[in-house]
Amino acid sequence: MIQKTIQVGNSIAVIIPKKVLDEKSIKVGDAVNFSVDPVFTADREIHALTQRLIKQYRSALEELASR
Repeated sequence: MIQKTIQVGNSIAVIIPKKVLDEKSIKVGDAVNFSVDPVFTADREIHALTQRLIKQYRSALEELASR
C-alpha cells in the first residue's frame, strides 16, 4: 500500500486507512512495525539509465559540481 506523508507540527505522519486499522486491530497508542521504501515514480528504465551514466561519469560530474 502506498500512502503519502503529511505534516503534523514539526513531524511527518502517514495515515493508516480505517480498513487496515480494523483488519490489524490497531488502536491509538499501539506500537506498530513498518518499513520505509520511498516510491520512485519516474520510469524505471530512465532511472536505470541515469544510474549507469552517473556511475560511468561520476568523476567528471563531481568535478563539474565543485566549480
